[in-house]
Amino acid sequence: METKTIVYRVKNLNEIQSHLKNNSQIKPVAGATGFLYNQQEEKIKLPKYLISLDGVKELSTTTKTERYIEIGATVTLKKIVSLGKKNIPEILHKAISEMSISNIQTLATIGGNIASASPLNSCTAPLIALDAKLEIRTANELEWIPLVKYYDKTLTEYRNKPHVITKIKIETEAWTYSFYTRLGPKSIITDETAYFIFMINSQKKLITKMRLIFADNNLMRKKEFENILLGRILPLSTKDIPQIIEKAKVVFKIDEFKSEYHYNCFFNLLKKCLFELV
Repeated sequence: METKTIVYRVKNLNEIQSHLKNNSQIKPVAGATGFLYNQQEEKIKLPKYLISLDGVKELSTTTKTERYIEIGATVTLKKIVSLGKKNIPEILHKAISEMSISNIQTLATIGGNIASASPLNSCTAPLIALDAKLEIRTANELEWIPLVKYYDKTLTEYRNKPHVITKIKIETEAWTYSFYTRLGPKSIITDETAYFIFMINSQKKLITKMRLIFADNNLMRKKEFENILLGRILPLSTKDIPQIIEKAKVVFKIDEFKSEYHYNCFFNLLKKCLFELV
């Protein structure tokens, strides 16, 4: 017997919370690309209860201040790219732009990209590198949490509670140096897919902020390594780079990577970034 899917359409945030309170099995949906991913049978499988967010105006807007941009959860990836590099951080703009299937950009929303909590989604690594925060509504609460906390595997139970991501808040400060690349094919996720991000901020040639993110099946950010670079003077000395790489190998161990290929790519890319700071 076929299971029917009931879709509830809402017009405001209060209606969202009302449905969350009355139905613990309900799942939010906007672009629906997350539900369609990896479904290859003739009939698409959907949750029994869906709540359509498309009609909630507050979720489809963006606002920008001097230090932040807040993006509604149903804003599409294509619309985010259209804001341009002057309005969104360069690494996020590049990550979305390099998705080669433009139809997915048109449908996929930033909230949906985040909600599955997969390190391999295109926005994950850039948003974590940028210390993004999420506004989350549950049946009874409204709270802001760091995106990295939402992805923490120890919080799986928290993510399974009925909730809706409503906003994403991102710092827009300029970085002295930033580098982003995706490994593997651009159009699909394969065993080779991974993301590498390296970012440096400096004041008076002193490194004051540092981010190094690598995402394959796992998401890696090691404060121990960031502390190795913090406080160093730019430009770096060529003779210091082999020492920095050796310290990195103590922090980033090969068994933390999905494959030896990813491990080797990581250190080749790290070396490239360090030499660009010489």
